[in-house]
Amino acid sequence: TGAWAAGGHHWTYEGESGPSHWANSFDACGGKRQSPINIETGSVKVEYWQPFMFKNYNVPATAMRVANNGHTAKVEMDAKTAPRVSQGGLKGDYIFAQMHFHWGADSAQGSEHTIDGVRYPLEMHIVNYKASYGDLGTAVTKPDGLAVLGVMFEVSNTNNAALTPLVNALANITDAGANAVVSTAYPLQAFLPKDTDKFYRYEGSLTTPTCNEAVIWTVFDTPVEVSESQLKALRGIKTEDGYKLVNNYRPPQPLNNRKVLVSGVGNSADSVSMKKMGLALYFMSTMTVIMMNM
Repeated sequence: TGAWAAGGHHWTYEGESGPSHWANSFDACGGKRQSPINIETGSVKVEYWQPFMFKNYNVPATAMRVANNGHTAKVEMDAKTAPRVSQGGLKGDYIFAQMHFHWGADSAQGSEHTIDGVRYPLEMHIVNYKASYGDLGTAVTKPDGLAVLGVMFEVSNTNNAALTPLVNALANITDAGANAVVSTAYPLQAFLPKDTDKFYRYEGSLTTPTCNEAVIWTVFDTPVEVSESQLKALRGIKTEDGYKLVNNYRPPQPLNNRKVLVSGVGNSADSVSMKKMGLALYFMSTMTVIMMNM
């Protein structure tokens, strides 16, 4: 897997230009809030946020394109009104920019984030930039410039319907630098897990050079399904050097005392307020009973 980043430096996922050497050419790759990470569920802190607000995520794109950039399959969309995400603990609105995938040579590997050491065969990143920064180029220089939604995939006996048009287009982008129009443009909502209420949150970075520490990460706990035949199609595209594009994932990076948060399942801020009110009423009624019996 090879690609050129800012400054004309060549990087790959293995060998002398692989992840352990990225910091030699890209300073930020050796930073203190790098991604991905291993999420240890026994060490996370529960936080209660409003549910995500997905605006225009249920509206099909007017056009969808997929490109082989030599290190991933990247998907961009045209829409009358750009999809946005807010709430869910995010501070501000974030506008959809692109999504891309990370996968392995086999189904025992592929995802960048791991959960309690478990690696999934495929991970999708939905990249959104903060609206107040105006554009992706500016946002990537800010510590809260990007909100990336990480979706894990697990192997299923049936195809993922939303992925099928993308997978069919892969045959036209075998070579690095190629791009193709996707026949059917599904809405972004179709790529998300059914349960978006439970997720992990931490401050991190891009997982590829230049490794900008600009990402508010969301990693959904519930995986989405993908078939082996769909994974096989992803493994069929090639790098700039003509090799199979596989294992395009960065190993977990040190946490460096960062906090990893988990959303309180079924506990929006409103329901938490109701629970607090209920506890207060219970306390008051208990005190009333005690006073009456004195």
